[in-house]
Amino acid sequence: MGSHLMSNVVRSFFSAMVLTGLLTGSVAEAASYQKTDGTIIDPILDRSGITHSHSGPNLEPGADLTSADLTNANLTNADLTNADLTNADLTNADLTNADLTNANLTNANLRYANLTDTDLFEARLPYANLTYARLTRATLTRADLYSVDLTYAEYVETTRGSPYYYGNTLLPFGFDPVAQGWTLALYCDFTPDAACDLADINQMFQAGNLVTGVAISVSTDRLDLVDNDTIDAADITEWLAQAATANGHGSPYLRGDTELDRDVDITDFNALASHFDPDGVFGPNVWSEGNFDGDYDIDITDFNLLAAHFSPSGYATSAIPEPSTMLLPSLALGLVGVSSRLSKNG
Repeated sequence: MGSHLMSNVVRSFFSAMVLTGLLTGSVAEAASYQKTDGTIIDPILDRSGITHSHSGPNLEPGADLTSADLTNANLTNADLTNADLTNADLTNADLTNADLTNANLTNANLRYANLTDTDLFEARLPYANLTYARLTRATLTRADLYSVDLTYAEYVETTRGSPYYYGNTLLPFGFDPVAQGWTLALYCDFTPDAACDLADINQMFQAGNLVTGVAISVSTDRLDLVDNDTIDAADITEWLAQAATANGHGSPYLRGDTELDRDVDITDFNALASHFDPDGVFGPNVWSEGNFDGDYDIDITDFNLLAAHFSPSGYATSAIPEPSTMLLPSLALGLVGVSSRLSKNG
């Protein structure tokens, strides 16, 4: 065999090997999805029956699918309970009979998605786009619909259960959420559970140091109640006012009231003292532990806020100090002693 012919044969052989490797590699990288009956569909197909391009983590309960591109995916009967689908693109995906219980779909794109008989029990959907999505008989019990866009969504009136919707939830024209049995939540309700309570303000304090201020992200934007793109002390003040109004009170909750029970007393001091952490070693500390300014620590600044509002018999309109405020100097000395011991031990 001539050298030229031999060279062509070798070249063709290696080209075939490379092509085979590329094809094999593309199949190997394709992801699978788990169905609610435990069956594994491998690889994921798109709605036309072709292998889907998603090559990231497999779709299964608890999977981290942040920003996954699942456009046009066929995910019928998929088990995605507790999965994180933040920023995922599920445009035109088929999620018929899928289980999305407690899934995080924050800012997910679900335009034209088929959600027929999909279980969205306690799913988190803030900022999700569901325009033109099909929601036939979808279960929405306790789903979080904060700032969800349901414009032109189909068959919303056939959905089951009572989700939490807000004033910024965009609903289909003519749809009556009250008649549907949906629950209107207030902006101070972050969890949501139709209540503005300790769970909500504690969540705000988990965002970071609110004294210096924390820039918002997709997951924390709703904590920015004054809408200045920063979560800070102004948002704490706004939450205290909104929550008090929501709970039927005529004045805001006061810094120092760890229990939100409308008094500042020895119970509140004990909460602060038992979590006293002037160096922020155990931070971020939260409101119910005695952190009233919103930084990581619980220190003399927080005690001073408690002392300024000390009112064991309830928030008073009178400026006359109550007799029990005589306790405060001795309590402050006790905190100084605790702080000194902590510094020495540190």
